[in-house]
Amino acid sequence: MTEKEQFVYVQTFGCQMNLYDTDRMFQVLGKEGYTSTQDPSQADLILLNTCSVRDKAEQKMLSALGRFHPLKQHNDDLVLGVTGCVATQEKDKLLKKVPYLDLVIGPDNIAALPDVVRKARQDREGIAETKFYNKKSYDWIPVEPQNDGEISAMLTIMKGCNKFCSFCIVPFTRGREVSKPADLIVEEVRRLVDNGVKEVTLLGQNVNSYGLDRPGEPNFAELLTLVDGVPGMERLRFTTSHPWDCTDQLIECFDGRLPSLCEYFHLPVQSGSDDVLKMMRRGYTIDTFKERMLRLKEACPDISLSTDIIVGFPGETEAQLEETLDLLREVKFERIFSFSYSERPGTAAARVVDDIPREVKAERLRRVQAVQAECTAEMMQRYDGQVVEVLVEGPSKKAERASCTPMFSSQMAGRTRTNVVTNFSNDRNHPVQKGDLVKVHVDTVYPHSLAGKLVDRGDTPSLNTAQRTSLTLR
Repeated sequence: MTEKEQFVYVQTFGCQMNLYDTDRMFQVLGKEGYTSTQDPSQADLILLNTCSVRDKAEQKMLSALGRFHPLKQHNDDLVLGVTGCVATQEKDKLLKKVPYLDLVIGPDNIAALPDVVRKARQDREGIAETKFYNKKSYDWIPVEPQNDGEISAMLTIMKGCNKFCSFCIVPFTRGREVSKPADLIVEEVRRLVDNGVKEVTLLGQNVNSYGLDRPGEPNFAELLTLVDGVPGMERLRFTTSHPWDCTDQLIECFDGRLPSLCEYFHLPVQSGSDDVLKMMRRGYTIDTFKERMLRLKEACPDISLSTDIIVGFPGETEAQLEETLDLLREVKFERIFSFSYSERPGTAAARVVDDIPREVKAERLRRVQAVQAECTAEMMQRYDGQVVEVLVEGPSKKAERASCTPMFSSQMAGRTRTNVVTNFSNDRNHPVQKGDLVKVHVDTVYPHSLAGKLVDRGDTPSLNTAQRTSLTLR
């Protein structure tokens, strides 16, 4: 333990894996006497937890470093560091690019963070600690639930990726796939649930390839069954998957046999063109992807599907873009996450000329988003007039703006099992609280959210598997 309390400020960029890593950094630093702060000027340690999947996150990181640099002039003991994927990608080159940077540390090295900070402060010279660990030496940091009243939690079950898609930097910044032991995962989930968590999201760069590096141990579908069996487990989600490993056994998990498994599946397709998929090294065709979508809908007619789309990949033609638009119209994802291609150093695609002008990429992205807006509007209408289960997250944004500390909030918000934000009027006589599972009758459908009224709680039996949702995909 340090002799005096010290403060750490962490700014996180990127995906849910980065958010999870930030929690683990707070955990290991907390044991060394650090307290988190939202005020960087108060901090003795500032960490930027970075993402290198998109160029924008890197630029934000460099801009933030420039803003924090003057703080070092007022605090000689301030340590400024970069963690996450950019740290692994750039290594000690980042120390040369940003001379006032004190440390660069990769995701595999979080357990060593306190020691690296101490060394950087004592030696007064930059340190880069970014080596990968294999499954025999990788140090999983067990989750220690915090008594902070949170009802949702993320839990990393594996790290790295073996797919090596031509556009993706993840295998170079997160390493090869290493799965966490299943018994450790189940124990961590049990501890989260015992601490009041109602919803757990299992995380991995390619989460449904879990266990492939551990022959003889549970695969991903079997792990879902184990986690579903934890007493008190209300909702189970996972992200992100790869179509390669979307097996029949995994799809069958959505047929109602696992009561906690939510009716939501995010499966990135990236493009609707077989030729582009081949250039991306995705390893599947559009026909096989659509067959997986059909199987999911057959197993669970109420399932909500989402995906990722990249436009402007090198060599992409207008005809190939139209194939992507056709895919969106046919599958009808409830939502998508769409991006313009940006070159990532070290990837196979970076060796190909990026021949699509920026303005063309922007125009194609607008077209993709316009088509998806129509699909989303159509899919959202299925909720109109339905009764949905909502996990209450707290006062709605409208209620929070109306009052900073309401004793009673007339408007509450939460998410459906299909991951749609739902606002509803609270019941003053029988008010609902954060963490409650309630039924809401939907009377208004917005482009990306729902609004409705509580179903009379006194007349509502406890929810069972058959009652989880009354929706049917049309």
